[in-house]
Amino acid sequence: MEAEMRAFVDSLRKNITAEDVVNLEACLNCKMCGEACAWYLVTGDEKLHPTHKTGFIRQIYQRYMTVEGQIGGALGLVPTPTVADLQENMRYFWACTACGRCTLACPTGISIRRIVRLARAAYSDSGLSHANPTIRSIVENTERYRHSFGLTVPQVIGRVGLFLRSEGIEVPVDVHGAEMLFVCPAAGNTKIPDYGIKLIKILNAAGVSYTVSPYVIDTGTEIDHIAVHHNLSRQMLEEWEQEADRLGVEKILLVECGCDARTLYAEASETLGRPFRYPIVSVDTLMLDLIREGRLPVEKTDLKVTLHDPCYATRLSGLGDTFRELLNLVSDNFIEMTPNREHNYCCNGGAGGMRLPENTELRRKISVLKANQIRATGAEYVTSPCVVCTLSLEDTCHTYGLAQPGERMALVLFEVVYDAMEPALAKRGELDRMYVPAELRNRDHDFFLAHSIEGRMAALMQSPEFPALLDWLERDEIVKRFSTTHPQVYEHLRSLREMTTPSMPALRVRAVADQ
Repeated sequence: MEAEMRAFVDSLRKNITAEDVVNLEACLNCKMCGEACAWYLVTGDEKLHPTHKTGFIRQIYQRYMTVEGQIGGALGLVPTPTVADLQENMRYFWACTACGRCTLACPTGISIRRIVRLARAAYSDSGLSHANPTIRSIVENTERYRHSFGLTVPQVIGRVGLFLRSEGIEVPVDVHGAEMLFVCPAAGNTKIPDYGIKLIKILNAAGVSYTVSPYVIDTGTEIDHIAVHHNLSRQMLEEWEQEADRLGVEKILLVECGCDARTLYAEASETLGRPFRYPIVSVDTLMLDLIREGRLPVEKTDLKVTLHDPCYATRLSGLGDTFRELLNLVSDNFIEMTPNREHNYCCNGGAGGMRLPENTELRRKISVLKANQIRATGAEYVTSPCVVCTLSLEDTCHTYGLAQPGERMALVLFEVVYDAMEPALAKRGELDRMYVPAELRNRDHDFFLAHSIEGRMAALMQSPEFPALLDWLERDEIVKRFSTTHPQVYEHLRSLREMTTPSMPALRVRAVADQ
């Protein structure tokens, strides 16, 4: 057996369960799963049919992992898949979002997404997936930076700190004893940190006890669901728990990421070999409770909005009703798309659909189904409680002419909540509630400097790498986007550059010493 094939089979043998064997053997080859798969429905490509993927893994299982197959293969009576076959078929396991919709149409309830996940892990363990430059970069960036897009801690903190500074918003950093630890997925702090400020304002306005970590800057979404690198995923989950231990928090705040929902509610137990050690609080459930308890005032918006269900959060984690309850509290114009809830079509962006550039043309073609769903509602906006879904929906809206160039039609769900909260606070004369978080209120000067974003920016300014960070921020496309509504951001950048001198104010030196 070739070395890569041996490693591939060893991975399957290690991770496969009795239920997986049943899934592989129970297929009736009725092809009904294809009637639920957007990638097959639009293209008619048999290589994109769910049974192509399950059939290929079944062939490997039967040839190399059963006595009959081993004997039959040795006698030339059973087909023997090769490494070349693995390489040829690899792309089909990532031309798929493992959304699980195919299982709804399967008469025997086979979890095809589970087979896809087993295959991705085997490609990872055999090293074959590293031939894909994007998957390789996710692994290498996670190993080196603990951030799948390769951002460093100074880049994450520096950019978010710049945006917060431009609006006078504070965030609690490294606060021991806060109730919840807030870790942003890499897609969030890479692709939409400017939009994410609205979530910070919501948490601050409601007086939520939370803290962010200066060390954990990625949730591990991509390493778990795109690369399916179990060893690295386990390390990131353990480091997340260790940081929660160090900070003495009670819970983990799950922000709007469908894949993270599935990880923390299900996959983490498989990866760790035990349940994740901290209770999980979905930010959408939190916002729902805050509104019901009167801690977060809202006035219903008149936005004509429809809801896209993230496959991983609704179909695979059961949160669909929560999203609808929340939307109905903040909008008078919520319109359901058809089909919806667990039957909704995938956005085609998650778990690698959007991240792998070779999928772009195909993904956009397939997304005609989603574009037609949105168009049929007559809605002015589409929202989703998932960062990647929102990015994919935004691309779909522009591709199919639902949104005008330069206009946003796709919103993250917390943005809709924010649009309901801000006028309610303004009417009460309480907009200032958004600016300082609960954990920094009524604190002394030293504590504030040590645990605020302002103090962290001061620490960065003492670093010899700070001028290079400023250069990066000035060139950054997200900063340019932010400047369209916050032109003062470049003035803040100039002032930061001017302040980076040997004669730093004493309070900034003091803040650095406290780190």
